[in-house]
Amino acid sequence: MRSLARNHCNAGIPWHAVAFAKAAACPVEEASLPAREQQAGSLQDVSGSPRRIRPVADSTRELPLVAAQLRRVIRGDVRFFLFLMLSTQAFAGGLQPYARLILADSPGAARDGVRVTYLGTNGYQFEFKGHALLVDPYFSRVDLLSVALGSRIQPNASRVDDGLRHIAPKADTILVTHGHFDHLLDVPAVMAKTRARLIASASSVDLAKRAGASSGDAVKPGDVRRIGPWKIRVLSATHDRLFGKVPFDRPHSQDRPHSQAGLSAEASAKPEPPQRAADWICGEPLAFLIEVNGERIYIDSGGTATRLPPNARVDLAILGMALPDSRARLAAALAHLQPRYVLPSHQDDFFRPLSAGFQFGPLTDFPFVQRECAQQNRSRLILLDYFKPWTLPKAAGSKSQSPNPRKD
Repeated sequence: MRSLARNHCNAGIPWHAVAFAKAAACPVEEASLPAREQQAGSLQDVSGSPRRIRPVADSTRELPLVAAQLRRVIRGDVRFFLFLMLSTQAFAGGLQPYARLILADSPGAARDGVRVTYLGTNGYQFEFKGHALLVDPYFSRVDLLSVALGSRIQPNASRVDDGLRHIAPKADTILVTHGHFDHLLDVPAVMAKTRARLIASASSVDLAKRAGASSGDAVKPGDVRRIGPWKIRVLSATHDRLFGKVPFDRPHSQDRPHSQAGLSAEASAKPEPPQRAADWICGEPLAFLIEVNGERIYIDSGGTATRLPPNARVDLAILGMALPDSRARLAAALAHLQPRYVLPSHQDDFFRPLSAGFQFGPLTDFPFVQRECAQQNRSRLILLDYFKPWTLPKAAGSKSQSPNPRKD
């Protein structure tokens, strides 16, 4: 582990976070070891050298299910997850050191403009004159161990209900940037509660329908949708990499032949509901340019400078900053978008319940984001805390719009 830390310390990645990156880039395989290796009681350590362990008779019958799963994980590609479990809480921090950057409406403030509410991870609610639009709503906050072990995951009904109490009871639409579980898992449940329309890539719409969504509008870059006061431009994006690989970029079943998965060709061809984190594949990532009330809001979940919209000076840029790829393109994104306000997103530890409060994720580097924004010296860097709305101020000389503008 120390040698691993030394290998990555110059890459700007916290050494205690390498575990998560390594694991997410290599989904867990559940195939067992060859019988002779099990009988011999051998195990590959972190360096790849075999070492001897004491055989334990009938251990799978004696150990709880979680312990049996841990044995399989340690034998596979994910060797560093347990270390992260022990270390991430010790090294992460909250928003307190950056209190001067946190914005929120004062009690009783007028609601004439566009209100922005942070829902955690990359989730947002935008409100304007009785209309609401959601992006990537995710309240369940599946725990790290369930993802590490490839356990079945599902929306946490209690946490979803708690989250919904902080947003409008009805929404016009839900935009989804890509299909990973921390963006899409809760969407079918939120759609049912808010009667919102889903707008996402074809792969994300397919996942949502398999998970119970009633419908979905599959879009591609270049499409435009007008819903209520919202004009939504769909833009191309990319997902950031972990050690050169996009995590969960294809169905986990495709990593093994059907014979190994124990499925017939007919059974494997039948779409099934996503059950594990690896089933919620990235698909085609999207970004969105939202125009409302004469203001422009750009939002992505991580992308590249070459994928930004043309002539897109914006009022608010919400930029995914979870991983090094995003931070590397930040200067170019700011120069291109020239936002009045820049809100770094997807920075929190999304394995922690929202009720535990904001804590930066182990792969984030907010001091770097601060330095880049200071060098640009044009946009105002801001932060939002969970469920505390903030109204986007109107730019000088800009014109307001009615809640139901005339269609072009």
